[in-house]
Amino acid sequence: MNFPLSFNALAIEKPGSSVTLVRKSVETLEQDEVLIRVNYSSINKMDPLMAQVNLFQLPTPYVLGFDFSGEVVQAGGQDTFKGGDLVFGNTSIGGCFAEYLVAKQGAVLGRGRVPAQDASTFGIAYRTAYDCAVIAGDIGRHRGKTIYIAGAAGGVGHFATQIAKIHGLKVIGSAGKKNSLELLQNLGVDHILDYSHQDLVKEILNLTGGKGVDVVFDSTHSGDSYKVSTAVIASGGEYIRLGTPSQLKAFGIPDLTDVVEARGARLLFADGTQTEKLVAGLEQAVKWYEARQLKPLVTQVVPFDPAELQRAFEGFGAGTGKVVVRCGKE
Repeated sequence: MNFPLSFNALAIEKPGSSVTLVRKSVETLEQDEVLIRVNYSSINKMDPLMAQVNLFQLPTPYVLGFDFSGEVVQAGGQDTFKGGDLVFGNTSIGGCFAEYLVAKQGAVLGRGRVPAQDASTFGIAYRTAYDCAVIAGDIGRHRGKTIYIAGAAGGVGHFATQIAKIHGLKVIGSAGKKNSLELLQNLGVDHILDYSHQDLVKEILNLTGGKGVDVVFDSTHSGDSYKVSTAVIASGGEYIRLGTPSQLKAFGIPDLTDVVEARGARLLFADGTQTEKLVAGLEQAVKWYEARQLKPLVTQVVPFDPAELQRAFEGFGAGTGKVVVRCGKE
């Protein structure tokens, strides 16, 4: 590959502006960097948010997209990857809604037999679910017990649901739309609740003989959902939260410590910092996929077009499976 390399990217000119098509370039590769031709990147909750507020203070125009699948074009100076390798991964500074991406070697993994479209959903949504359920929650300790997953049909939630089933837990999942409820059926959720017309607290307590569930995972960031999930945790149970108390405070997310502890339960926090375990979790995703135990449910594929990505941002939040952007040919 000859440098500099020029390519198209979908960018935000300034916070609050619509997505535009821009030209970006790569001047050279550092020793620990890998140049990737991007196939797909998925949309995560942070993308529409950062289109409005540049939380990470990225230089403008900034390109969003924090996970990817693709093909290695060139490696900077190491022999872990070579041209043509099929890979996936994530980046902490965006840049994935583009035809090419430069990623750090440590954030790139081989994707085995996982198709590009599915692999693009692992880097953030699956990684978050694994961090919460396995690293922070160690839910394998609760085999045979019951977990309530709020927003179980969402991007993170549908991965958390599958991980819980893999570890032998009985899953109670909630959703409120027809397609989301159907998705939960496809996932084999043990008890599916429709919050649009059911009293979730009453139903969950009935299902658990009045004692509540052993584990709760609620990644919805919804005040109404928190009222339910904190009310159904059993005494002696565990409530898994995404983010440390300081991180939650920085984003204005309610502190549930008092209400959870008042029920005799304890809070477990996933902070995204245990890099080696997270990498092992991403490697595990490939193994589970190849064993047909894990399957991303992609419900929308967005073309590589600024107007289409803008519409996807504006409509994001329906809470069903994963939405991916096709950035290039497979």
